[in-house]
Amino acid sequence: MTQQPPSPNPAQPTASSTAIGDAVWDVHKPVGRRSLLLAALGALLGLAIAGYGLFTAQGTRTASVPAEDAALVNNIPVLRADLIAQVTALYSLPYSQTTRPQRQKVLDDMVREELYVQRGVEMGLPNDDIDVRQALVQATEGQIAQDATTAKPAEDELRGWYDAHRAKYATEGLMTLHEWRAPGGVDARRAVTALRNGASPAAAGLLTTGRVDDGEEFYFAAQEHLGKPVFAVALGLADGAISDPIQTPGGIHILQMVRNTRPVATPYAEARDQVLRDFLADKVARLQEGNQRFLKKRADIKIAPDLR
Repeated sequence: MTQQPPSPNPAQPTASSTAIGDAVWDVHKPVGRRSLLLAALGALLGLAIAGYGLFTAQGTRTASVPAEDAALVNNIPVLRADLIAQVTALYSLPYSQTTRPQRQKVLDDMVREELYVQRGVEMGLPNDDIDVRQALVQATEGQIAQDATTAKPAEDELRGWYDAHRAKYATEGLMTLHEWRAPGGVDARRAVTALRNGASPAAAGLLTTGRVDDGEEFYFAAQEHLGKPVFAVALGLADGAISDPIQTPGGIHILQMVRNTRPVATPYAEARDQVLRDFLADKVARLQEGNQRFLKKRADIKIAPDLR
């Protein structure tokens, strides 16, 4: 019986295939396959170089921000010189003395203005000079406001707004009080007991802090003078009441309330007109904010690295 020669293992290269592979890359022999491979590699390299140049060349939408610009908005520059001028005018400080958040806030407003101007141009309006640009911004904002104010809110919406912001439609609270401090060596609890029994602050060894000695104050002013923690205690005091000792960073303080006139809520029927104005103003603000987010989302905005 005749033996068949063993079949070659496809996983192992044969001597002939190895010889062909070596011949392809032998520069001393002309091989057509090598020419095709080198041509393909050259074409791929050329495409890569062309693509890099296309997407990084000056004037393209993916270019970096030029040095003279603070930002690019859909490839329209926001000039760094204009940013410097506006920051200096707004904060009355040399640009170098302003903070990064201050510069970012002004730049954000300038980007917003450019977005609105471009939106106005989309609507067919010109943008020849500064006055026209400002008019475009106002017209775009006005269109949003008109959309918000055209729809009449339902009565339950207004009442829900009133309930959620009831403190806004109340009279301003007033208080007249004294703030004493217990110097070292004075037992603050005994001093409180003495005050509640009718003793004078001087007899109890207390000294005034001088922070609320001007007489009657609105709540917001009293909070400013006392600080939030101490003011929170004052809010809970009735007329003539004396607080327990209050530990503060400046020592132990004691409040003596003379008169606490609490805010009185204005009835809905009386406050309705103001409620309507506030409701519509809030709606306009929310729509403008949403519109700004939409314009930013669809725009190609690039910020200079030092202003991010």
